Amino acid sequence: MGATDLTGFTRSWPSLADLPALYPDARNRINRGPLVYRHGQTRPLRGQPDTAGRIPLLAVGSNAYPRQLADKLAGSDADLQGIPLLPAILRGYDAAWCPIVGRKGYTPLTLAEQPGAVCLTWLQWLTVEQLQVIAATEGPRYALTGGAELAGALQLADQIRRPREVYAWWFDSYLLESGGAAWFDVYRRRSAATLDVSASHPNPIPPGWTVLPRSAELARIVDNIAWNM
Repeated sequence: MGATDLTGFTRSWPSLADLPALYPDARNRINRGPLVYRHGQTRPLRGQPDTAGRIPLLAVGSNAYPRQLADKLAGSDADLQGIPLLPAILRGYDAAWCPIVGRKGYTPLTLAEQPGAVCLTWLQWLTVEQLQVIAATEGPRYALTGGAELAGALQLADQIRRPREVYAWWFDSYLLESGGAAWFDVYRRRSAATLDVSASHPNPIPPGWTVLPRSAELARIVDNIAWNM
């Protein structure tokens, strides 16, 4: 994939399972524009994507990384359905490190409240089938939560239709560092080896947010949710 060409194969980027120190996203900056991921490939996205019947989710961690999407969706019908992915700005919340090291060797991120924060993040629209596949990769300590308040904190490009509700994966605690939350800094990449995951703080879901139930057996989102998009 060329440095100025967003269209290409996700396998040209490294897997986070092989290089966990690159978590959450190993793309170079020039390739971090609006895109559509589909079946191991990306192409540029210009204007409002077709989001009919899809669920808008924030991707504050590796779910915004096309190679991670390819690794999670590979071999499923969901991999053929395409995922629009747009950069966004979120106010009043930020990405914090979780107090765990995952089985792939990296410390994941969670959304957390931070008054006054301006967070650079991603918004993606998933089909129900895609959501179920990705939900199975998220540990049981993550809740899928959000609603109108989270959507209201989101800033998108002027030509993009704002969804009425937005959801995100929310971990039950975050990592403490120097007496406060260990916030993710996009300009200072750190690996799990440099983070002390022994100290944590509860990360309660904001009052009034909707929590989408997950089945205990398969970590799936319970079916027949009436999405208000």
